[in-house]
Amino acid sequence: MARRSAVLFLIYSALFHIGLLGMLDVLVNFYFVSLGHAPETIGILQALPRLAGFITSVPIGLLTNRLGTRRVLVIATFGCVVALWLQLIPILPMLALSRFLFGLCYGAQQIANSPQMITLVGAEGRTRFFALQNGISMASMAFGSFIGGMVPTWIVALSGAFVPAAWVVSATTPYAYGAASFIAGVIGLFCVIPLFALPNARIVGTVAPTSMPSWGMAGIPWRRLILLSLPLLTFGFTGGLTFPFFNLFWRTQFTLPDQTVGAILSIGWIGMAAIPFLGSRLERRFGRAGALGVTLTLAAVAFFGLGLLPALPISIGMFVLAISFRNTMQPLFQPLVLETLPPDLHNLVSSMNMVMWNIGWFASTLAGGFLQTHYGFGVMMHIVAAGVIVTALLVVVIFRRRELALKQAYARG
Repeated sequence: MARRSAVLFLIYSALFHIGLLGMLDVLVNFYFVSLGHAPETIGILQALPRLAGFITSVPIGLLTNRLGTRRVLVIATFGCVVALWLQLIPILPMLALSRFLFGLCYGAQQIANSPQMITLVGAEGRTRFFALQNGISMASMAFGSFIGGMVPTWIVALSGAFVPAAWVVSATTPYAYGAASFIAGVIGLFCVIPLFALPNARIVGTVAPTSMPSWGMAGIPWRRLILLSLPLLTFGFTGGLTFPFFNLFWRTQFTLPDQTVGAILSIGWIGMAAIPFLGSRLERRFGRAGALGVTLTLAAVAFFGLGLLPALPISIGMFVLAISFRNTMQPLFQPLVLETLPPDLHNLVSSMNMVMWNIGWFASTLAGGFLQTHYGFGVMMHIVAAGVIVTALLVVVIFRRRELALKQAYARG
């Protein structure tokens, strides 16, 4: 049953990342540009999801304790689809509302995601399962990005006989991007189906060497949760300066068409799927914290190289290496945090992770449009390189000693 549940969850993750992440990575900013919005406005729109996540993460974490992770995943995924479709009403207040709602629902999905996953496998298989889920998700994002750059062109080719000519004069019209986004939402609806087949999960194996009772609000160790989540503050900061703007980076810096941008992004997602599979080997040699220190340092070097804005082939290589090594946080950091805490605190630390990540992402995305306009992408990438180094240092300093102590506790039985 555990194996079947894990497979169902992986199917859900694949479809979610194709429609609601991969395709949108290509489409959203281009849709905003087609509506005539400036980089500063786009930066604000891209910051709103993180603001929503920051405001609502802790209440959602507490709610998840009551509703259960599977139910929250279902509600949050439906919410993401609704938010995406609200974006098709092309007035600025509705765009802002849709981005805020998307951030709220995506944040809820992320809060429930890791605690749900950790119930599906035993402790000995968690790093491999998290790496597998990451690999499938990133491969799905690659596929979504690849077709996301092509779908507007297909829509224009198929819609000529049915819509006014002004709407389909090119694949860069709001109609083309909006119709492609609607299709992405339809894919998002289908991804909910495997969740209904999941059984009510329970913790498989030992999660922490101690067992603690349920926590009341007054007894929640907030300082400890904040400390453990602190690396995600700078991790979110580096993400907010890059992922919302990568499509504009390739279009602006190298004047590439949408299809080529989508292809480059898909290559990056494939790297994000492949390189984190090294996590198990690196973990055996360095421990999870040490492995993250190594991979994040390599990511920082690649971001610094990307910031030098070399020729296109070199830039693509630096881009793939940078985001791939940075993405080792996904399969390594979540189990590292969760296994240092009792199960009663998993949803709460997951929500605190989202708070930190959203604060960092919101601040950097809000500044991203300004930095892009006044300083250029080179400076942005060098700031990101510094942020990734800080993240590596925080992970090692906070978790290295805790991880060794936890292993010793397990060894003692």
